[in-house]
Amino acid sequence: MVSTNGNAAIDWDDARVFLAVARHGSLRAAGRALGLSQPTIGRRLAAFEAAFGGPVLFDRLPDGLRLNGAGEALLSGR
Repeated sequence: MVSTNGNAAIDWDDARVFLAVARHGSLRAAGRALGLSQPTIGRRLAAFEAAFGGPVLFDRLPDGLRLNGAGEALLSGR
């Protein structure tokens, strides 16, 4: 998504997915909380990460997802 000034704009639905994954720790749990499928959560999270130039915001672990340094910085506003 591009804003009228040519910069990338945040898709607020994708931001909502980012926050749900950060809170719940997995795509499945975030999907249940938002009423969306796990594949939809994964696509929206990938789109959200791409909107910031592609940094991975979560460490993908066998038991779920955990915010990494980039994700923590985004969440805290740093």
